[in-house]
Amino acid sequence: MRRTCIALIAAAQFAVALATPTFAQSPTAAPAQPPATDEALAAKLASAAELADQNRRSNALNVEVNRKNREVQARNDAATAAYAKSMADYQAQIAAQNAANAKSQADYDRQVVAWKADVAACKAGEVKRCGPPPPPLPSAKAAQP
Repeated sequence: MRRTCIALIAAAQFAVALATPTFAQSPTAAPAQPPATDEALAAKLASAAELADQNRRSNALNVEVNRKNREVQARNDAATAAYAKSMADYQAQIAAQNAANAKSQADYDRQVVAWKADVAACKAGEVKRCGPPPPPLPSAKAAQP
């Protein structure tokens, strides 16, 4: 009995749901289109002409914007190239300076090695390799007027 009651309640609810406007199916008729009048045709043509004019102006504006974008890109490319050249020149100057420094250091190192060899030879008794004596210090009398 209980199942029968539940089935009857469910059937009643289903019937109510079908009767609501969301589930009800009513035939829809297509709205009738009014006949085209001269004013409607003129408005349609004016609208089409306005759209064509807007498209023409939009295209002209796009051409101008693209031209200006190309000019800006060309300026940016030139600035980038100038920067790259400047950096290459700077790196070349650093390389030249490093090469000059390396040559100076090599010359100094060579002179120090030769001097040390001369000092060692002089201490070993080879007088020819001894350097000239240091200049005499100025005397105190010569320094005073």
